[in-house]
Amino acid sequence: MNMVVHKTARQPATAKSRGKIAPKKLAHVVLRTQPGNVKPLIDWYAKVLEGETMFESDAISFVTYDHEHHRIAVLALPGVQPHADNTCGLHHIAFTYEGLPDLMHTYKRLKAEGIKPQFCINHGPTTSMYYFDPDRNQIELQVDNVPEEKFGEYFANGEFTRNPIGVKFDPEEMCRRLDAGESPIALLKRPDGAPPPLEDFPRN
Repeated sequence: MNMVVHKTARQPATAKSRGKIAPKKLAHVVLRTQPGNVKPLIDWYAKVLEGETMFESDAISFVTYDHEHHRIAVLALPGVQPHADNTCGLHHIAFTYEGLPDLMHTYKRLKAEGIKPQFCINHGPTTSMYYFDPDRNQIELQVDNVPEEKFGEYFANGEFTRNPIGVKFDPEEMCRRLDAGESPIALLKRPDGAPPPLEDFPRN
């Protein structure tokens, strides 16, 4: 599978500066599941996101990790079919951490709970780890490699155009280097290397 990249790089602008009225924020994501699966799913999200359950029932449950009343909701509906790979729809949900130490702390915490990433890659703009929840929804835990005010400059420099997928990394090696005192800024710089084939990405 070939990926065609069109060179359109610009610095993100606020809606106000564009003369538009846009949403203030992305509030939450609702996942549907089969009856009986609400608790395992909501428990997984509370664990992964270090969140807390705000409301819980057999039919619908909410979890949040900040001031919002819920960031993830899980809704049980009769007749829902099990997950099927390679269908149209949502590919993944991404959560950004403050910095690389927080991301790798989360990796080690989840590994101790038996939750391991399926795929780890430095995309260029982000360093990302992909997980599957119990229903095989894909979750990305990431950190920005570039300050937000520099994203336009980054996309214009050609690195992402040359390799819009990224370079895989070993999270154990990343933890060792970080614990040994290497600078997060240096570790977040995308190394030279070939992108993995798209077929290597976990399917969901």
